[in-house]
Amino acid sequence: MVTGKISREKLREALAPASATIEQVLKAMDNEVAIIVDNLGCLAGLVTDGDLRRAFLNGATMQTTVAEIMTRNPITIREDNEFSSAEILAFMLERQIRHLPVINEEKIPVGLELLRDQYSDDDLTGAVLMAGGKGTRLHPLTIDTPKPLLPIGDSTIIDNVIDGLKACGVNNIAVSVNYLGEKIKEHFRCKDDEDSIRFLEEKKELGTAGALSLINPRPTHAFIVMNADLLTEVDYKAFVRFHKDSGNALSVCVRKIEETVPFGVVSLDENNRNITEITEKPVNSYLVNAGIYMLEPAIVDLVPKNRFYDMVSLIRSAIRQGYKVGAFPILEYWRDIGQHQEMAKAAEEWVLRKKNETENKTGVMNYV
Repeated sequence: MVTGKISREKLREALAPASATIEQVLKAMDNEVAIIVDNLGCLAGLVTDGDLRRAFLNGATMQTTVAEIMTRNPITIREDNEFSSAEILAFMLERQIRHLPVINEEKIPVGLELLRDQYSDDDLTGAVLMAGGKGTRLHPLTIDTPKPLLPIGDSTIIDNVIDGLKACGVNNIAVSVNYLGEKIKEHFRCKDDEDSIRFLEEKKELGTAGALSLINPRPTHAFIVMNADLLTEVDYKAFVRFHKDSGNALSVCVRKIEETVPFGVVSLDENNRNITEITEKPVNSYLVNAGIYMLEPAIVDLVPKNRFYDMVSLIRSAIRQGYKVGAFPILEYWRDIGQHQEMAKAAEEWVLRKKNETENKTGVMNYV
């Protein structure tokens, strides 16, 4: 009899009503999927991590209800069916699904089969952290200390980045170093962590992408590239799945930023003389580059050797040459640490988040 691989407690955490908002459902995504039920508790649909992120790119907000974006009538199996693990794996692979709800005869969810429990993907990926910048906007903090080694909570910025990667199974990590690079290398020697970290040593400043030309041997699988001076709780496993499922050569993490214009904005007619409309304090929304990427090996070939080259130039080059470049929206916590006020805010937020994480006995992640 099929009962689903996850526990009953985890199943309850994955359930959400059709009236729930994206913000509410995010808390049920620990199993990669939320099971949407109607008023009688019967299966109404599924919402996957990918569904949420694609909806976000299409204009959804945190207050959009899941009924608007869920997959209705998903493929299911009955609990009274006699399927072996091998048969369930074959069933899911044939239909190209990662999540298979188990229901009873009343169509009430009683279990959930996950492809990750049936079949292991290829090695998740490796990562390259760009840590060679001077961090001049954070002077005087970065005069003698490289920006990635600035303290955040009980650790440093780069240690928190690496901890997040390793928590998602990313263990093959390289760090590009230039400015005060010896201090970064010494930091990992003191942590007895040097053997698990490789270094790409820039003889001169190479920018946010130039150090990729130092990778030797050439990568054979897709890998993550990210700035070593940001804090995030992005789900790297979801990022890898999104990249692979989308067939991208280059995936760029993006974050929605909203800015309120503190004035009434005036629109004029085609002659630019008469006022046709005035909007009081409008809110403008933008998708910004979040400094986290996933690259197929062919993209590395576009990086010039031993030359300053930034990631924006690499993205533009990939687009011009016809490579598929996709956007992966970050819905989880993310903060770029570029200026003093952002550093102070990040430190405050990070300490509070880690405190809440420790106290949270259910294991549900808090999102912002």
